[in-house]
Amino acid sequence: MQKQQIASTIASMTALLGVAACSKPEPAAPPPPPPQSSAQASGSEELGQPADPRFIGKIWMSTTLGHPRGTMMIFLPDRSLLMDSCFETYRISKWGAEGDRIRWIEDTIPIEGTISMPSDHELNLQIAGQDKVQSYVIADVPFVCPDMPR
Repeated sequence: MQKQQIASTIASMTALLGVAACSKPEPAAPPPPPPQSSAQASGSEELGQPADPRFIGKIWMSTTLGHPRGTMMIFLPDRSLLMDSCFETYRISKWGAEGDRIRWIEDTIPIEGTISMPSDHELNLQIAGQDKVQSYVIADVPFVCPDMPR
């Protein structure tokens, strides 16, 4: 009789293990959202208003030596910034300004500086940490990028 009880117990345990092996595990909780970087948390759109908004909504072409040909920036009223050149891929970022300070994000890196307009057709950017002032003028229309050198 004892052998029958042992065999019955083994059969019951085998059945329970089989049921447990076939049951679906509980789904894992979804991972928490990634933390915002300090650049995103203090996003450029949180800045206030520029002291001189005349630069907004215009196409600015670089006159800075060393910039690729046709380098341009367009600060749109919705706080989007379009940056492009004739030979590079364009970038769209968010920008913000407070007084003469301006800020945008490039590849998660905050770019900060000061902005000034010597005239209605000139824009200067002094990027923090750079010695050279970047200078821009309003684009001539029409403008077509030259053919790439081969």
